[in-house]
Amino acid sequence: MRILIDGIPCDTDTRPAIALDYDASALAVPDSGRTGRSLRLELPATPENRALLGWPSDLHAAAPFNLAPHRGAVYADDALLLEGPVSLRATALGAPGDRYRIEIREGGAAWAETAARTMFNAFPIEYRAYLTPTTVWQSWTDDKPVKFFPVKRDAYPVTNSSVGLQPALRILSPDDYHPFLSVAALVGSLFAAEGYTLKSRFAESAFFRSLYMSGAYPSKDMAGMRRHMDFLARRRTEATAEADAQGRVYASPYMSAHSVGNLVETAHAGDPDPEGNPMTELFNHGNCFRIEQGQILFRPPVEVSVGFRYRLRYVTDYRIRSRQWLEGFDSVYLGDGIDAPGRLLNRFADRRGALQSGRQYRAVVFDHIDGTQYRATCSAGGTPGLPIAAFSTRSALVTTPAQEGIRDPVLQYRRGAMTQYADYPGDWALYDGYIGETGRTEVETTLRTPPVRVTPTSPKTFSTIYFYGAGEGMGLSLDASCSLQPCFSGAPGLGSPLQFADVAQHRIRQSVLLEALCHLFNLRIHTEQRTRTVRMEPEEEFYDRTKTFDWTERIDPAGSVEITDLACGVHQTRTLGYLDDDGVVTRGNDTLASPLGDWSAENESYATIPGEEELRSPLFSPTLSRSGDLAEAPSALVMQVSDRDREELPEACEFSPRIVRYCGMHPLPEGERWGYPSGEARYPLAAFHFAGDAATEGFTLCFEDRDGQRGLHRYYDAQFGRERLRQRITLWLRLAPHQIEQLFLCDGPTPDIRSVFLFRIGGERVRCILSKIHGYDPAAAAVRCSFDRLAED
Repeated sequence: MRILIDGIPCDTDTRPAIALDYDASALAVPDSGRTGRSLRLELPATPENRALLGWPSDLHAAAPFNLAPHRGAVYADDALLLEGPVSLRATALGAPGDRYRIEIREGGAAWAETAARTMFNAFPIEYRAYLTPTTVWQSWTDDKPVKFFPVKRDAYPVTNSSVGLQPALRILSPDDYHPFLSVAALVGSLFAAEGYTLKSRFAESAFFRSLYMSGAYPSKDMAGMRRHMDFLARRRTEATAEADAQGRVYASPYMSAHSVGNLVETAHAGDPDPEGNPMTELFNHGNCFRIEQGQILFRPPVEVSVGFRYRLRYVTDYRIRSRQWLEGFDSVYLGDGIDAPGRLLNRFADRRGALQSGRQYRAVVFDHIDGTQYRATCSAGGTPGLPIAAFSTRSALVTTPAQEGIRDPVLQYRRGAMTQYADYPGDWALYDGYIGETGRTEVETTLRTPPVRVTPTSPKTFSTIYFYGAGEGMGLSLDASCSLQPCFSGAPGLGSPLQFADVAQHRIRQSVLLEALCHLFNLRIHTEQRTRTVRMEPEEEFYDRTKTFDWTERIDPAGSVEITDLACGVHQTRTLGYLDDDGVVTRGNDTLASPLGDWSAENESYATIPGEEELRSPLFSPTLSRSGDLAEAPSALVMQVSDRDREELPEACEFSPRIVRYCGMHPLPEGERWGYPSGEARYPLAAFHFAGDAATEGFTLCFEDRDGQRGLHRYYDAQFGRERLRQRITLWLRLAPHQIEQLFLCDGPTPDIRSVFLFRIGGERVRCILSKIHGYDPAAAAVRCSFDRLAED
């Protein structure tokens, strides 16, 4: 055996004092990659060794050995057992002679060190965008590592629309979505940044690549600012105005016409609402919300960075623009260059595919040109061309014939010099007869603006706000429930530029994500430092059953064999689950047979540790999804987050970290469409648990089986079954130094730590995996190892 320190050979003797360190259980702990494998041994205190180690017995030595970096290497029969940083662990003085204990450590992976030291928001991922509805929409189908999924913050229900037969139309804004980060991109970037190659069938699978975790916007301690500067302001009354020639209605006290006045009017608790009831929810800390010279403003006592949340509700006149959209007040300009464009979804159903006999319908020709004549016909009883109506306006009421089997409506037109009717090439629709081409509908939206600097001498004013998108003369009625509130969190708002760090502000280290993934999928992570290769697989798949070796002949007959039940080291009951931090899930668990995400396993062996061990995620909470939250797409499943009953509610964009699967764009039933800017009959389906339907196969990230979907306990079943029924075998093997070296090189044809080993113990053949290496005797070429019997043995 040869031992080198900084390339210089050390003096050795024949005393076998080597501890070679390997423990398979450490592969489930990402932080163990920081230390890697170690080899501990003793050196005699010869003059050469004293000089190499900096005269360790001299307590007044000028330069202690461990204050400078040193590298060591251990060779046996020219096989490199270990190479890496070396440290002096102890000096033993006295008979039969002084000795130095040193440790050489290999495999202190740079990725593990970086992950343990680096904050989550410093993942080396390139991402740039602006927080706009278009960015949200495009993220669902692009290949960027950040996607924005719809979420519903837990809140008490609000009243329905007071206009017409439909509930209020919600124009979704970026505030209705939350950034989610590709788990595959996060993990891949962590290893690649330090020059490692990740070899993992699991990481390359479609399942893993569909995983996304919730991001987080920047936040800060807001208690002081809320205590001294927060307010909630509303209107006292409803206000109505008509659009000017530009299609605008202003929320300004300085406009004498086409204005609804100030957007909100009071933050004084107890002021009456339109029904005369006191608005007790209002508050105005520090009297920072004021009305000065007729205009509302926010004047803080000190300079502050603040955004604002606008909860808007209004009734707008509309005109049917197309089968997809209505014309009306659909957009808001909030001042300071903050524009919130939107569109009003046309929720009226086109009945051309389901006509009934003797019914009245409204025909609307979207691209009507004055002077055009139209003729609508249909088929009935196999006879085509039955007339429905003739008209020359953009819309008209028509009545179908009182015959059975009405179908195939056709619109023909004639214009200018045309002498005959021709099939109309543009778009048109037939709506129920009670629907007018124009009407009124209620709209609601929530908008959050980016932070701006506001000072006592330069307050934030709100007199340049206006609503737009309507035609001249269209009316807008601003509801008294509109509210305004400051946001002190520092989170980006509408139109803010974004980089990856802006959507990844979890206050955790990068290693916590790896720990959470290891917990979810029972992962094993092994680093081959010499080739800078990382292997990451679930425990059952980490071991390569195609590489099976019979090592019976290598058992050292001079050594003892010890057999113990694997159950001796585990608890009687083990529960796998998630963190508990969600009011929605807490209430939902009251209606479920078992808590969402939890799964327990009993070990029947009487050798187990009594009691229960809870193995909960170090990062993630479970998530419930629910349909019915969006009136225009009631079938869409939307994730429910936060807790409406918390005394100190966080900013609406904050909630505990979640992990979900993204299934791509999921079709909506006929008659349903997603809102602006998509307008499509599909939506982004991201969920923690999905029972499945005709379009998409179900799945669950629960540990338990639920709704016919197999839970994540499947990644633990083999291990738990092995620990319930099988044994650990500890014995001495005769292995040459090069065979020890090959155990940690996993790509070759030779046995390695991922192989399956066969032994005959007491005349019985057993199949095992390597669990632990305890020590190595180079003189006898013997190594003491522990092996765990496989469940399928």
